[in-house]
Amino acid sequence: MKSRFKTLALELIAHGVQSQYMARIEAHIDMEQRLDGLQVEHQQEMASALGRSDLRVNLELAELELRKARYDRAVSAGAPLSERARLAHEFNEQRKVAQRRLRELLIHREAVGFRRHQLLDEMYPISAKLPVPQLECEAEAA
Repeated sequence: MKSRFKTLALELIAHGVQSQYMARIEAHIDMEQRLDGLQVEHQQEMASALGRSDLRVNLELAELELRKARYDRAVSAGAPLSERARLAHEFNEQRKVAQRRLRELLIHREAVGFRRHQLLDEMYPISAKLPVPQLECEAEAA
């Protein structure tokens, strides 16, 4: 339609015709071009927001890895039971945060039109909970 518009506009100009209909067509095409620009901007913003959601998941998973490394180091160093219990609890709490961020990403993906989420489990595996060692005084009370 745009090429036909240009051809017609050039012929009208060549013949010196000031067409009210041409003005309407120009306004319509200008509106379509602005709408196209808004759609592109909207898509770019959606992609950017989805990228930020992905970044949040990756940050929380990196933090989860760090907490697991701290726990593993404490276990291998023979740290006191209370220290291992604290580190296991911190890991499990961070795991909840990572799961929440992953859920937010899934919801965000659905909001922008993605429906297949099997990929998320492969890209963002979340480790199982760590067992929290029972402290001796807690074990006696139970």
